[in-house]
Formats: sequence, structure tokens, C-alpha cells
Amino acid sequence: MVERIIVGFEVHQPFRVRKDAFWNPRYTGSVFEKYFDMQLNKEIFERVKKKCYLPATNIILEEIENAENEGRDVKFFFSLSGTFIEQAEKWGKDVLDIFRILASTKKVEFLSQTYYHSVTSLWEDKYEWIDQIKSHKELIKEYFGQDPKIFENTELLTRKDLIQEAEKLGFKGYILEGKESNLKGKSPNYVYKLKDSKISLFFRNYKLSDDIAFRFSKRDWNQYPLTADKFSNWIKDSPGQSILIFVDYETFGEHHWPESGILDFLRWLPRELNKRGVKMVLPSELINEAYYETDIDTTSSWADVNKDETSWLGNLMQWAYDEAVKRSEMPSRELGNEFLKAWKYFTTSDNYYYLFTGGGGPGEVHSYFSSYSSPVDAFLNEFYAINSFLNDELKELKINNEPFFFTKNGKRVDVAWNIKEFNDIIKRDNSLKENEKHLKEWLKNEKN
Repeated sequence: MVERIIVGFEVHQPFRVRKDAFWNPRYTGSVFEKYFDMQLNKEIFERVKKKCYLPATNIILEEIENAENEGRDVKFFFSLSGTFIEQAEKWGKDVLDIFRILASTKKVEFLSQTYYHSVTSLWEDKYEWIDQIKSHKELIKEYFGQDPKIFENTELLTRKDLIQEAEKLGFKGYILEGKESNLKGKSPNYVYKLKDSKISLFFRNYKLSDDIAFRFSKRDWNQYPLTADKFSNWIKDSPGQSILIFVDYETFGEHHWPESGILDFLRWLPRELNKRGVKMVLPSELINEAYYETDIDTTSSWADVNKDETSWLGNLMQWAYDEAVKRSEMPSRELGNEFLKAWKYFTTSDNYYYLFTGGGGPGEVHSYFSSYSSPVDAFLNEFYAINSFLNDELKELKINNEPFFFTKNGKRVDVAWNIKEFNDIIKRDNSLKENEKHLKEWLKNEKN
């Protein structure tokens, strides 16, 4: 029977592209105001702040303090995106204050992820992905005084090469989905080591996590209502070493309204776990307790039925949007400042997620999170916005030629618009130097 549990929350808010970017283009104001709906972002943040961020975080702080007075340990971990922290700086400094207090208790651990909660890990070129990870680590140090040891990639997107890269960046642990193809018949309720590596793997128990995240308010669920008492019994009676519960923080008050009892569930869960002898621990406390060795040979995530990358790069609209984002990278780097910052907002996974066209349960989930009326509506506005943004950049740089497409092992990996950008790409990845054999032809065509 399980005697330890790791409980954590994903906290993220995107900067949403304007819903009328195509239908009502604006040519005044800053880059951010032109392409991103700051009023909508503010409204959503303030709504979720009132329903979730303040009440849920206050409950966690209160239960940590109550437990200390009673000689118990209550511990949680959080993975906060950089864009969430940026929005909190604008519209919720009181939320950041509570998170800072949580950090000071030493009972809360902050994980590292991509600053912009982006899909850049799926790109052949990992330059931007690594850059966002480094930026996020610095952000967590600045705000909470912690140097994250555990990495959680956007939406738990995982491949073996990403885990290996995370280890090179100094992480000791990696959180991923407890997908059956990853576990190969084993239980998710253990700490694993990646084969031929030292990094520890923490598999999310998605069945128990989703009981909270998706089924808590479902009155037709045969286990409704879910109470802290009942859930703690399930944890205690599960086989294994330790259980990882990881859900969106907005589960508490936003996805499930306070009237559902979800905030009471959060308050009483630590007490009920303690009654059953289940200890709450942090992921970094278990990095040296690997029970099994395993290998990873598929792409996984925590999204939808397939639990792979197709929620973000599974259809033509998503591929087209992704290609447009990649074409904008080097002009954004060359211009820097607000152009580079805005470009990074375009890489956020939510922009891709809104373009998902699947039906059934997954389609309903995507629709719930989207601010657009349909995936096609999202595509019209987002694809127009990123291409209009690119055109603005090319005008600024006085570029009127076609780009140079870098290839590697038969795949397109990077895009340059002038010789400076070409050389910058070669400098950051010398393996692309073989593309120089096509440089003269490209330059010749552009002169003509």
C-alpha cells in the first residue's frame, strides 16, 4: 500500500491573440496591443484570481500553517509558467505575495518549465526551447529564491531526447504522463530512472488525477460525490511506493466552481491523508529513490485520449500556424525588444491547442478552454496575426525576398531571411553548415 503522495499543480495563463485580428485589424498602438487581447487577458485573469488563485492558495497556506502547529507536514509543488507570473505582476500582485509566502515555508517546491509554456520542444531545433527553460529557471530564482531541480515540460510533452536534454541542463527529475506505452506494464506509483541515465522519472497517475480534474463534478459518475475521505482511501489502498497527483490549478474554483465542494476537498485532503498514514512529500525528496529502470520510446503528453503531440501538431491548420511561427523567429531575434517578446507569446501551446479539430470528449475540452467560437475561427485570427506580424518585421528590416530554408536529415529545421540571419543560425548549430552549398544559389535568386 502507498505511504507517500506527491501533489502538485500546473498554473498557467496565456497571452491570447485577439479574437478579431483578421476581421478588424488595428494598425495603432504597441505590438502587443495590435496582436494580443490585453483586455480579455486581464478579464480572464481577474476572474480566475477571484475564483481560484486567491481562495485556493490561501487554503494551502492555512493548511501548511495548521499542520505545523499540529506536528504534521503538508507539502505541495507548483509549476508556474512565466506568462502566468507576468500576468500576476500586471493584475494580481496579491497572488504573487501569497506564493512568496508559500516559498518561505519550505513546504512548497517550484518546478521549472518553459517560460512561455510553449511547443518549442517539438521543433527540430531546440535553441528556443532551451532558451525558454533557462529564462524560466532565472524567473523562479528571482521570485521565489529556489533553484528548480525538477523539470515539467509543457503539457507533459515527453520524448527520450527531451529527458536527456533536461538532464544536461542540470535537472535531477522529470515529470511525465503515466501513459501505458511509457510504463510497459509497470505501475506509475514508483520513482523510475531513465535507462543509461541518472535522472529520475515521476509518472503522473492520470486516473486518480483525472478523478479530481475532470470527474469531480460529474453527477453521473458512479463515484460521485468525491470526498477527501474517499479519495484518501483510494490512495492508501493503491499498490506501489508513491503516487503523483498533478492537475491544473484552475481545477479548484474555476473548472469546478466553489459550490461543487472542490475547495473543501482541497482543504481536507491533507488531514485525511495524514489519518491514513500517507505522507505528503515533494518530488525533489524522492530523486534518489528510484525503484525501477525504464526506457522511453514514444512521444507522450497528458492531453486527450491519444496522450501524444497531436493536440498541438495534429492537423493542417496547426502545421501551418507552426510554420508561420518558425518563419518569424529570426526577424524577431534580429529586431529584438518588443518584437522578440511578442514572437515568444506566439509560441505558447494554447495558440496551437485552440486549432484542434477532434470531436467527442477531447473536442469539448479544447472548446472549453478556447476563447474562439471554433477551431476555424481561431485559425483565421491566429494565422492572420502571425503572418501580419511577420510582414511588419520584414518591412522594418526592409526585406522583400523569399527566405532560405535550412534542412537537416531531410527535415526543415530553420528559416533565414538575410545573410545575417543565415550566419546566426550556423553559429548556433554548426551541424547546419552543410546548407552553405545552397547559399550562392539563394543569394543569386534574391539579387534577381
